[in-house]
Amino acid sequence: MRAVHRVLITDGDERAALAVTRALGQHHVEVIVGSETDRSLAAASKYCTRSFTYPSPYTSASSYVQCLLNTVRSERMEAVFPMSDIAMHVIGPQKAEFEKYTVVPIPDYKMFESLSDKYKLMRQAMALGIPVPETIFVPDGKVDGILDQIASFPVVVKPGCSLVKHKDGWQKTSVQYAHNADHLIDLYRRHRYLQGPSLIQRRVVGQGKGLFVLMQHGVPLGMFAHRRLREKPPSGGVSVLRESIPLGKELIDPALRLLQQVHWHGVAMVEFKEEQTSQMPLLMEVNGRFWGSLQLAIDAGMDFPWLLLQMAKGQRVSVPENSYRCGVKSRWLLGDLDHLLMRTFKPPNILNLAPGYPSRWMCLVDFVRSFGWTTSNEIERSTDPRPAFKEWGRYLSDLI
Repeated sequence: MRAVHRVLITDGDERAALAVTRALGQHHVEVIVGSETDRSLAAASKYCTRSFTYPSPYTSASSYVQCLLNTVRSERMEAVFPMSDIAMHVIGPQKAEFEKYTVVPIPDYKMFESLSDKYKLMRQAMALGIPVPETIFVPDGKVDGILDQIASFPVVVKPGCSLVKHKDGWQKTSVQYAHNADHLIDLYRRHRYLQGPSLIQRRVVGQGKGLFVLMQHGVPLGMFAHRRLREKPPSGGVSVLRESIPLGKELIDPALRLLQQVHWHGVAMVEFKEEQTSQMPLLMEVNGRFWGSLQLAIDAGMDFPWLLLQMAKGQRVSVPENSYRCGVKSRWLLGDLDHLLMRTFKPPNILNLAPGYPSRWMCLVDFVRSFGWTTSNEIERSTDPRPAFKEWGRYLSDLI
């Protein structure tokens, strides 16, 4: 008989959590889904065995950890998959406590932090000779003294970390655009998280590409590459339409140099942007957990959740050559609809669009063309329809 595994995944409202739930469920794994709400996307899936709610990791980190530990012990979970940055930041330092009862296939916290922190990452990349956008490092939020180093505007302002910790909990940060010196100074004055380490980078115009990797203590077990076709917001953000592409040396070499130097363990996505003029991929960031476009990899034949579970359980992971299909497209339909609405109703300067971006008319044409048979919808699945009903219901409710 097939062995039955039990896996706990966090952040059930993340699209990646739904992808993991569906992928493991199809391998007859019992998936327990945790989230801050009892109406999460992954909990609506027919592949979810049971769901539960936990305290907010942003404001009640210790209660969140205790709730997860209680569930792990009572449900006898064989593995825990943290699905978001906040889960990695809160569970990571407690990994040893969790592993008294279960397996948590993630890197040690210092390893995770060293690559998820963009400030530290860019310094490491430059030391390794990995191409990055022209970068000015701002360690303390004081930008007055570095204005003469900026050759031209607009520039991209990036907090060192996607989350920062304050005495009252964790706060999300966001990437900003500065159009002139006064705007830049105002950004640093208004955003508290920019008082810590941050980056000011030249804006790179080009196509986003990502390399997905599963590694076992620095040894790559499986890899997958994709390119971004549309994003939300349109100037750069979450991928809403993407396509699988062949593995290329120009992505693999820098990604493995970064990951192998810290003996990475678990999954990661190394994100690049291929500069339009030079065609050179420049490093953008590293996501040290499952990524939003995970369903594309699964659809193309690279089942990362199942491979990660096999690795976590000490089983042999075998990924053959030509292990996935290229040219497969995946679409987050409601995210793509948001992209279209932004392009329709907001002017290019408000959206920070780069020169040469497709017109509003072409965006509408491309949106309609994407309903072809070669593109699968990430959430809408006829074999598992309830998550789509839930997402559409919330979307329409918010509009109303």
